[in-house]
Amino acid sequence: MAKSVIALAMFLLLFSEKSVACDACGCSVNGVGVGLMATYRQNYIGFQYQYAPFASTLEHAQGAKDYFHSFELTLRFRVWKRLNLQLNQPYRLNLRTHSEADGTRSGLGDTRLYANFILLNQVPLGKSFKLYAEAGGGVKAPTGNFDPNLHDENNLPENFNPGNGSWAGLLQTNLVLSHKNAGLTISGTFQHNSSSTQGYRFGNQWSGQALLFNQLSMGGRFWLTPFAGMAAEKVGKDVKADGKFAPSTGGNGLFAAAGLNLRFDNWLVGASFSQPVHQHISNAEVEAKGRLTVQLSHIF
Repeated sequence: MAKSVIALAMFLLLFSEKSVACDACGCSVNGVGVGLMATYRQNYIGFQYQYAPFASTLEHAQGAKDYFHSFELTLRFRVWKRLNLQLNQPYRLNLRTHSEADGTRSGLGDTRLYANFILLNQVPLGKSFKLYAEAGGGVKAPTGNFDPNLHDENNLPENFNPGNGSWAGLLQTNLVLSHKNAGLTISGTFQHNSSSTQGYRFGNQWSGQALLFNQLSMGGRFWLTPFAGMAAEKVGKDVKADGKFAPSTGGNGLFAAAGLNLRFDNWLVGASFSQPVHQHISNAEVEAKGRLTVQLSHIF
């Protein structure tokens, strides 16, 4: 059973296809994953902020820079001994600075709902290791603000919309291999986008991460958890209503990530930073910069 679960996790982490389309410049749609929340395996409600900047590499772009801010509310609740439901509702603020004109778009993003099934719950591996694994799927609903004429009327790319105007199917897996208070967490998310009502289709999106962590007791009710590892993401090219690929869309990136969580009783605060070590975004016309993520969660 454990081998089958590991194989499933690897499939979602390594799966990629010739997908069609990018609804966030630099492929920042799903962020860097769920971080270390899978290691707590409890109900929680949390708030997460992510800052993701990008800069144009083209000379004629005259120093154009994009700044994507995401404020996301997350709720996870166990409805059965092996089944968790998870709701994610983002609010997005997207900014562009340019020598000729600046641009801004903000509003609710698309709602995501997951159902995750616990496949392995602290199953012993050998004498000192334990394995936890969950996998599931869900749906992304087009509840976010979406303007199909954003590019033509405001000279902003389609990915500046807070939502993408279409339904999407979701797959997610989380795996935690632990040894006492230390361990390795691996997670992956895949999103298959459908076309909007206007026929525009954003690219399928994949993100995954592998993080090493160590939970340190600070005495009393405090726990400090440093973590570090790698994160990766891939987004396919967008497809326009006429069936042609949208120019300068899609890309992939590999990031080195590190962070720190502090837990006090049932409260958890954390921050992480990820720096690109390899990337190819929008035909190398866009360059991702370092990303910052901050979260606050209440575990119950």
